[in-house]
Amino acid sequence: MPRKRRIHYPGAIYHVMLRGNAKQDIFHSDEEYRYFETILAEGLEQFSLTLHSYCWMKNHVHMALQVKDRPLSKLMQNLSQRYTQWFNKKYDRVGHLFQGRYKAILVDKDAYLSELIRYIHLNPVRAEIVTDPADYRFNSHAAYAGHVQAPSWLFIDRGLGCFGKMLSGARVAYLYFMGQAAEEELMEQLRHGSKEGRILGNTVFVKEVLKQNREEIPAEITIEQVVGAAALVYQIPPREMTSASRARHLAEARAMTAMIGMDHCHYLLSDFAVYFNRGVPCMSRQIKAVRARLPKDRLVQEKMRRIKNQISAIRQA
Repeated sequence: MPRKRRIHYPGAIYHVMLRGNAKQDIFHSDEEYRYFETILAEGLEQFSLTLHSYCWMKNHVHMALQVKDRPLSKLMQNLSQRYTQWFNKKYDRVGHLFQGRYKAILVDKDAYLSELIRYIHLNPVRAEIVTDPADYRFNSHAAYAGHVQAPSWLFIDRGLGCFGKMLSGARVAYLYFMGQAAEEELMEQLRHGSKEGRILGNTVFVKEVLKQNREEIPAEITIEQVVGAAALVYQIPPREMTSASRARHLAEARAMTAMIGMDHCHYLLSDFAVYFNRGVPCMSRQIKAVRARLPKDRLVQEKMRRIKNQISAIRQA
């Protein structure tokens, strides 16, 4: 299946990830971090993009980038080509430095910008390099926290604006937010998107951006229909899915329903938590357990396939 073209419109914000080829390191010294930032700053100005947050890891980078009239690809091609040429010359090497095409998830900035900033800033914590993002030099957390002045090529006002209108209060709220645990499913969506790995947003947002991209909008499917499809496969009455029972097969059915609904029908975890009258953290743990079983459990794989087929049939009806 051919790749679908990237979605672009002025003002769009993306979670951009660029990884080293075969997980190889792309930074070995401070000089390389500085050069990467230098050509990034030049590219941001040349192609009129705004960088809201960043994190440079040893073998990959994360950025929250906002475009204007020119597409994201202009900056990313310029950045990867220039850095690869310089890096290869420095180390007398040839070939690719980065892992193919960069990944960019279009994010609903009104709903997810603050979550994206936290996700980016906590990368070195999740990698167990540090326990506090303030102890990591190569991200924008220190600028958000007010520990250092933001470089000219980093724009933190929009991100801090998510936490308050006054700078001092916004920084206090930001630091509190950074100390709160994020939902596991939200982390997955920030990594992979909620629509074909390209978009993170609710149904309304997804429909709007697909319309702007002149793509066919899939037929809408209700939560009740997703639940019904899962109930049919699990051979249980749909009403039992919303019962208070904590039976293992019901917990798995609810988790599978929510996972498929989020990954393929543009719903959010909170939508299913409300529908099933369950707490978001509880559902998040159950979904994580099902995801962990998927690669090695053929029965779970078969159930997922059959539910997806049921949903496809509903859409085509």
